[in-house]
Amino acid sequence: MNICIISGSSRQQSSSLNVSKYVKSQFEALGQDIELSIFNLADHDLPMWTETTDVSQYSELKAQLEQADGFVFVVPEWHGMAPPAVKNLFFLFGGVFRHKPAYLIGVSSGTGGRYPLPEMRMSTYKNSFINYIPVNAVIDRVNKVISEQGEYVAETEFVRNRVDEGVKLLAEYTKAFKTIRQSEIVTEKRFPNGV
Repeated sequence: MNICIISGSSRQQSSSLNVSKYVKSQFEALGQDIELSIFNLADHDLPMWTETTDVSQYSELKAQLEQADGFVFVVPEWHGMAPPAVKNLFFLFGGVFRHKPAYLIGVSSGTGGRYPLPEMRMSTYKNSFINYIPVNAVIDRVNKVISEQGEYVAETEFVRNRVDEGVKLLAEYTKAFKTIRQSEIVTEKRFPNGV
């Protein structure tokens, strides 16, 4: 099983990356045969998509995403929205998410972090065919919950328990969706753009 954790901030040394490191450690603690990677948007200078964008020059990045059987999106809330760089992935590489499960984690340095989750669910699934699992986590006041080293430092266990639930559930969904992707129905071409 291959899980790709997408750190959705284009800022260097972001809280989203710290959370991604923590999530990676939680998957490692499962003790299962899981190949893990962090796709840090801050490490990649991806152009905003236009109709003339040549995505072939990003074939290595596409391949990394394509190898994943499941995804975790760590999405910071910027001005009450998901950052453009996160949604841009769906324009550039939409097909890599086809019939794969994903777990959403909203992040905020303040008391926010919630708004990007329904935005991602509502606007990114249609043409990509990504399948968000029915649980998510919100980590507000993130710097008091996850350290710069990706360690859990909060006084309560609430967020740890929510992330633990999501990680375990995504692992199970990922196993099940491998079977779905082997089915002939996923090659269906009558409705290539979803709904």
